[in-house]
Amino acid sequence: SAAILSACVCLLSLPSAFARKKPLQIYSIDVEGGQSTLIVSPSGQSLLIDAGFPGFHGAHPDRIVEAAKEAGIKQIDYMLVTHYHRDHVGGVPELADRIRINAFVDHGPNREDSDITRKDYAAYEKVVAHAQHLTPKPGEGLPITGLTVEVLTADGEHLSSPLPGAGGVNPYCGKDPQPETDDSENARSLGTLITYGKFHFLDLGDLTKKKELELMCPTNPIGTVDLFLVSSHGLALSNSKAL
Repeated sequence: SAAILSACVCLLSLPSAFARKKPLQIYSIDVEGGQSTLIVSPSGQSLLIDAGFPGFHGAHPDRIVEAAKEAGIKQIDYMLVTHYHRDHVGGVPELADRIRINAFVDHGPNREDSDITRKDYAAYEKVVAHAQHLTPKPGEGLPITGLTVEVLTADGEHLSSPLPGAGGVNPYCGKDPQPETDDSENARSLGTLITYGKFHFLDLGDLTKKKELELMCPTNPIGTVDLFLVSSHGLALSNSKAL
């Protein structure tokens, strides 16, 4: 069976008609060291962030499809690829053979000088050529009913002004050693803040420390979040004190 961790923001205590309202659903899908998160809004629209690795006899796309079935959806409305490393984009072509994907979202062309990344990006491009393709910039969003999806980082750029209620001085700025410049796709990660009512979920892909500090200092443009998917799988190349 697929290894799927699921969590719901549920309206459990409200009476009558409100109790029947569908919750926000978030599925963290086990793609064995890669990344894949399925988000289904109360309206039934879906956002999949990354799709794990290729190969493994299609195990990763199979697990994503199983999560979609459990969530009660028959298609992926938005397939968001944070960046073009194999553990994030590699599973997309096989997934597209298993379930309908209406639109693809990414930061734009691959920028990394790497044979394996070029290969995976070329495979992804072939799939994207047959569907709607979006490349939102920081400050833009995705039209998902019931959720607010805001792009914070993309293609090395970041949010230029704070979100409503944010913008205070960040006391942790200056407490991280100055990181080296990262020319990999990690630094290009398309990062999003997903808001449902008062609930905030942050996913910055594999954004590395130098880009984190550019985003978060000297002021905090995001504010406080309830759920943070740690960047770069929790590795020390990301996850600065300032973030």
